[in-house]
Amino acid sequence: MMLQAQNFKVMALCSLFLIALTGCKEKNEPSSPQQVDDPQWEVTVENNLSLSMTAVVKVEGAVGTLAAFMGDECCGVGTYIDGLYHLYISPATEDGGKVQLKFYSPKLKRIFVATETFPFRNDTQLGTIAEPYTPIWDVTK
Repeated sequence: MMLQAQNFKVMALCSLFLIALTGCKEKNEPSSPQQVDDPQWEVTVENNLSLSMTAVVKVEGAVGTLAAFMGDECCGVGTYIDGLYHLYISPATEDGGKVQLKFYSPKLKRIFVATETFPFRNDTQLGTIAEPYTPIWDVTK
């Protein structure tokens, strides 16, 4: 019985902590993002394959689909190997620009967006197997 009371206290404290983190919601605003189906991201054929960079990315504790975007254009879809995602990023234009990572979790049915972008730099690599790039994620609505 003592263990159940302690578990209840821990759950209550966790609930208060989550409420404090999420803040107040407006009336009728959803408390969590809507679940979404797998977006089936694909790199478009028009991408300029003479320009490319690679990235080794770690998504903490999750298996799903990782993709790189420049604007609304998908410019790379990761391959999951031994706990890391390996991305070949090829932009649609020679202008380069900022790369945004998105991650789809099939378990949660949510799309997460990296909070930071990084610049596209031709013939470079972001992260390594020994020290992968580990973004911070935000869930989309």
